[in-house]
Amino acid sequence: MNKFKPKSFHLQWHMTERCNLRCKHCYQDPAFLKEEVTFQALVDILEDFISQIKKWKLPKEVVRISLTGGEPLIRKDFFDFLEKCYQNRSFFQYGILTNGTFLDEKNIKKLKDLEVDYVQISLEGMEEINDYIRGKGVFKKAIKAVKLLKNAGINTNFSITVSKVNLKEVPEVINLSRELEVGLGIRRCIPLGSGKKMKKFLLEPKEVRALWHYILKAKQNFWRPIGLGCEDGMLLQDFPQYQAGSCSAGYMSFSVLPNGDVYPCRRLPLFSGNLLKQSFEDIYYNSKALQKIRNQNNINNICFSCSYYEKCRGGAKCMSFSYFKDASAPDPQCWRLFEILSEPGIRWKKSFQKRKEKLDFRWIKN
Repeated sequence: MNKFKPKSFHLQWHMTERCNLRCKHCYQDPAFLKEEVTFQALVDILEDFISQIKKWKLPKEVVRISLTGGEPLIRKDFFDFLEKCYQNRSFFQYGILTNGTFLDEKNIKKLKDLEVDYVQISLEGMEEINDYIRGKGVFKKAIKAVKLLKNAGINTNFSITVSKVNLKEVPEVINLSRELEVGLGIRRCIPLGSGKKMKKFLLEPKEVRALWHYILKAKQNFWRPIGLGCEDGMLLQDFPQYQAGSCSAGYMSFSVLPNGDVYPCRRLPLFSGNLLKQSFEDIYYNSKALQKIRNQNNINNICFSCSYYEKCRGGAKCMSFSYFKDASAPDPQCWRLFEILSEPGIRWKKSFQKRKEKLDFRWIKN
């Protein structure tokens, strides 16, 4: 048995798929809307996770649980479960990923009393664009929630999912984050779930490149790091000294769905097991899907031969899977390989037009 031991771990826990919003880019899966484990099952899964953390001997500082949804605060037993996290806070850090619409003074006091380490609120731009994507009135509710969280002394972050719809909003969101003194994470739109309808609004490779160049410059004057996600290794093409992350799905992170199913990542829907039927350890070491994801030989040969592969790992596996239906494919927004994503199909850079016929890219249609 492969006893690979992760050096850190992040458990993103989707407690419910129910939500009071209908965001245009959402990767919600209707299959999980009615399938929620009981409160006791939540506790059992938590205890199993803690048992594994103890086996790995990971300190609290490198272990996180992010409670999310859907909208996690919709569950009536949400704060009861948060109490369980509080009772076990010596083993992990824990926080909430939310749309912020339920965060009034009463609920924020509960979060403070239960010592949550962070709260992330989604924001897709300034008021007009944000409310176009997330719903009327949501911007004002999100800003009010952020101010209340800040007043309570709770570590707070914005998260923006970027597509052509809100690309031009990024500078203003950065400025707003700086003004409110909250952190910021920037992610690309993944055409998954309801977000499949957003495929035509994906950024072109050159737009991703320009966006990340802009963010790197903005980071120099930002009050804290701006998160770019696990796929920023593509920046090594332009900045070889850049300290890039790489996709940790299946290595140092899991997503648990409302029915106990495990995915390597919520945006990478490869069924890996179910925590009502299997232990955390069994899934981590024996899941065929996870073994395949962790196999470094299971990658397309053009990425594998790239001088930046060791750190880039082919970009974001979730983007490759959602676009090509193959997690081992290259990231379709890699500007080294691709010119455009627009219809009728993805177009290669001229420098790769002749080479691609000799490579194993049967899943890419021109």
